[in-house]
Amino acid sequence: MRLADNECITRALDECDDVLCVYIMETPIWNPSSETRRMGSIRAQFILESLRELDEEIKELGGSIEFIKGRAVDEIPRVMESFGADRCYAQKDDAWEETEQERLLANQINLILTGGKGIWEEADLPFALESLPAVFSSFRRKVEKKMQIRSSFSSPKSISCSWKPKTELPTLTSLGFVECPKDERAVLDFRGGAKEAKKWMNQWIWERDCLKEYKETRNGLVGADYSSKLSPWLSIGCISAVEVYWEIKKYEEERVANDSTYWLFFELLWREFFRFVALRYGPQIFQRNGIKDSEDKKTLGDPKTFHRWKEGRTPNAFVNANMIELATTGWMSNRGRQNVASYLVHDLGQDWMAGARHFEEQLLDYDPCSNYGNWMYLGGVGNDPRPNRAFNFEKQAEYYDPDGTFRKLWLV
Repeated sequence: MRLADNECITRALDECDDVLCVYIMETPIWNPSSETRRMGSIRAQFILESLRELDEEIKELGGSIEFIKGRAVDEIPRVMESFGADRCYAQKDDAWEETEQERLLANQINLILTGGKGIWEEADLPFALESLPAVFSSFRRKVEKKMQIRSSFSSPKSISCSWKPKTELPTLTSLGFVECPKDERAVLDFRGGAKEAKKWMNQWIWERDCLKEYKETRNGLVGADYSSKLSPWLSIGCISAVEVYWEIKKYEEERVANDSTYWLFFELLWREFFRFVALRYGPQIFQRNGIKDSEDKKTLGDPKTFHRWKEGRTPNAFVNANMIELATTGWMSNRGRQNVASYLVHDLGQDWMAGARHFEEQLLDYDPCSNYGNWMYLGGVGNDPRPNRAFNFEKQAEYYDPDGTFRKLWLV
């Protein structure tokens, strides 16, 4: 979703005479009428906004982009044949479904995979992937000892493409989604696109000077400033983790380096950790037992209880407020996510996978590695060294929402 810091398009333009950009809307995901819906209108709208900006930028540089709904394994070979392409460049992914598509595509075409999903690639790790530490703290210590972060790739100056586009970017409603009005209570008016990502990063870090106190504010619940809110743009690649890293370093050089500036990088490290967990364990992160060698995890799996949790109709007001915020805006704070997940699993006895799938549909910043990694963690089948991370919700609400501002905001 960006041209800046894009190794994929940089290599394609360096190594080829003619380059056509293609975006595949994967049918299982872009299917709002499915019983097992995987993406809601809020995230779909955000992605379409990002694609609209990307489309305009590519055309301004002389290029073309095709928008195709289908399966990449079917559509990429077809469009390559039509275009007369002898190779396909794509950014390497980490999660099981995507890496399987890469494998199937590589059996049909000349597929060249590049880096760019995160700060590091597998080859950059100071250990073999099979030796990935089981807990985050060990991972962090090892990677920080030999840490090297690459420079960002420059944006292309032009894109040579003789192909005239045969498709246009579809609208939200033409794809079967419903319009999603903005709610004035939302922490931020998230709008898709690389320009919007850079604009907000500049506002939050430099104009509002929020990075200076991020460690103290990061567990907030109300308003735009308590956390960086960069995850929606990071999740679909409007901005890269490397770009965020170098912005942190620039801030440290020009203003201040403290625990808060490190803590934003610390959060990027969590993102990296879950990327490599997904790459290491493949389909296991999408299975009930997760990555733990244990007997089948027993859950109640009561649909009525689960739906009350989804709709914010549980006996717990703090949980309800967070769930209503998610349903209304596609956003939930980190503190909220931990609480509602713990409540679903440990208090209601429900399946953590059902919660993870609901987040997959609803979250504006959905990313398979982080989402399922975090849910496994709270479900006791992931990378948490503690077997039962259950929360005391009265204490949580009292500490993080002492005057009830957050609950009053959403429980109207």
